[in-house]
Amino acid sequence: MTTYTLGIHKENIKKINNPVRLTKNQILRAIQIDPEHLKEKNNWYLVANVLSYFKARKDCRLLGEMLNKDIFEIFHKSTANYQIVRFGLGKTAEVEKIGLLSANIQKPDYEYYDVSNLHRLYPEMARKYGQYTIKKLLDVLNSNNVPGCQELTEEIITVYVLDWFCHQLDRNPKNLLFERSEEGKLSLATLIDNESSFGINSGKINVSYNRIWVPSIPYEDADFSQNPMDFAGCDYNIFGILMDYPEIVIPILKQLTDTNFSTMINKYRQQPTNAIYLPDGGIDFLSRFIEEKQEEGQKLLTL
Repeated sequence: MTTYTLGIHKENIKKINNPVRLTKNQILRAIQIDPEHLKEKNNWYLVANVLSYFKARKDCRLLGEMLNKDIFEIFHKSTANYQIVRFGLGKTAEVEKIGLLSANIQKPDYEYYDVSNLHRLYPEMARKYGQYTIKKLLDVLNSNNVPGCQELTEEIITVYVLDWFCHQLDRNPKNLLFERSEEGKLSLATLIDNESSFGINSGKINVSYNRIWVPSIPYEDADFSQNPMDFAGCDYNIFGILMDYPEIVIPILKQLTDTNFSTMINKYRQQPTNAIYLPDGGIDFLSRFIEEKQEEGQKLLTL
C-alpha cells in the first residue's frame, strides 16, 4: 500500500504568539453553535482582536483543506479563509502547534443552521443521522418556496458536485451550513471542513483509496453507505443528481473537465519557499487523481 506524507517547512509558516482563548460562555455569546457541538469545536481565540478558530494539523489534511479552497474558488464558492500558522500557546509560547487558523465565518444579523437542525425551520426535514439526503433537502426547500430557493438549489448542487470531484468525505450534516437573513432569505454559508479528500485518510494520502465516493450525505439513497455502488462505471450519486438537475450539473461537469489543474497542483511541489509540500510521487498521484475524475466527468456527460 503506497502512501504519501506531507512535508513542512516550518520556517516558512507565520507564527502567532499568545492568542487569547475564549471560554465556553464567551464563545456562546459570540457565535451560534449548539452547546453539544461546541464540545468538539471549542478552539476559539482572539487573534489581533479577530474572533478565529484554530485546528491543529501537521499532516496531509492541511493539503486537503487548501487544495479544496483553490478548486472551490474557481466556482466562486467561498471557504473559510484558512491560513497555515504556527500557533504559540502558553504564557511564554514554548508550546507551539501547526495548524489552520480561520476567522469566524458567521455574519452579524443572520441566523445559522445546518442540515441536522434545519428541521427547526422546516419540520418535515429529517432529524437523525442516517436519514439525510440531498434530494430530500432540495425537495423541502422547493416545497416551502424558500426565498432565494433557485439560487440556493444551484449553490447546494454545485458544492455537491465539487465534493465528488475532490472526493470530499467531510461534508456531513453538521458542517453543511446555511445562513438566514432578517428578511427570511436562506443562503449557503461559507464552507468549512474539507480536509478528508483526495484520498487523504489518517493524515496520509493513500493511493488505494476507495474509488467509489461514499458521501456523508447521499443524494437519494439514505442507505447508500451500506451498499455503495457505481452506475456504468460512474458515480451513483452524481448520476442521480445529473438526471434530476441536468441544467445545473452539466455546466459544472463541463467546466471541471475543461479546466487545467496543473498549476494548482504544482503549487504543492517541494520548493524552498513552500510552507507545505508533497514528494514528486504525491504530486503525480494528485495529477492522476484529477485526470481520473475528469475522465469520469466526461463519461457522465455522454450518458
